[in-house]
Amino acid sequence: MNQNYECFQLSIQAQIAHIQLSRPEKANSLNLSFWREFPQVIQQLHKSGQIRALIISAQGKVFCGGLDLSMFSNQAEFHAQNAVARESIMQSLALMQDALTCLEKVRFPVIAAVHGSCVGAGFDLIAACDFCFVTPQAKFRIEETNIGMMADIGVLQRIPHQIPFNLARYLAFTGDTLLAEDAYRLGLAVKILETPEALLEHSFSIAKNIAVKPPVAMQGIKRSLLYSRDHNVAQALDHTVMLQSAILNGQDILTMVQSRMSKASPQFENLHPIQFAETQ
Repeated sequence: MNQNYECFQLSIQAQIAHIQLSRPEKANSLNLSFWREFPQVIQQLHKSGQIRALIISAQGKVFCGGLDLSMFSNQAEFHAQNAVARESIMQSLALMQDALTCLEKVRFPVIAAVHGSCVGAGFDLIAACDFCFVTPQAKFRIEETNIGMMADIGVLQRIPHQIPFNLARYLAFTGDTLLAEDAYRLGLAVKILETPEALLEHSFSIAKNIAVKPPVAMQGIKRSLLYSRDHNVAQALDHTVMLQSAILNGQDILTMVQSRMSKASPQFENLHPIQFAETQ
């Protein structure tokens, strides 16, 4: 399956989805169409129950140059002069935040594969992914600081949980660049791959490794990790008791054990599609 959108391409093969930012001539900047189409696509993948992992990458030499600057000149709410107009800013920002937060809420892991510069809204995007692989050319920057504004789509809230808080503050206040080697050393990137081709090959290899595991357990792991990030240990342990009581599947465990003994690829039931409130 392959589908083209204005800012990205979607392909699905063997239950692994791949979204590739596809405006290299515009530094893969994110325009208004991205913020409308991206969350719709993510929700479709989430609801289908068929997807086991998602990879996000980009065409060209730049992963993402941030927001398309035309959004600032063309959108009236960015030039609001009164309280009613500013209320629309609040709504627009909330929708943009939701467009990336949906990556945390989907029922499968999301892998960022970053080659080249990843700045501004691009940094917000990968911060919402579950983990990140990079090439040596990858660079990360909170670019909003350098154009006189506060980052507001998620990077300030997520990055302090991914790298040392002191460094997160430094990057936020200075707009300085975090190079690939430092991103790896600090834990923002899990692995450095030498070429864009090796980056995608490794990303798909890890996605395939995830895809052969029970999807109900994978979504449980993701939900538990995110809950633990936002709550204290006692609360997170209580949450785990309730979650595990709901999703523990003895047959999946037996299947995994048997597959390891026989060295055969295990087969697991897909998650059920989500059809609540769907129009017929």
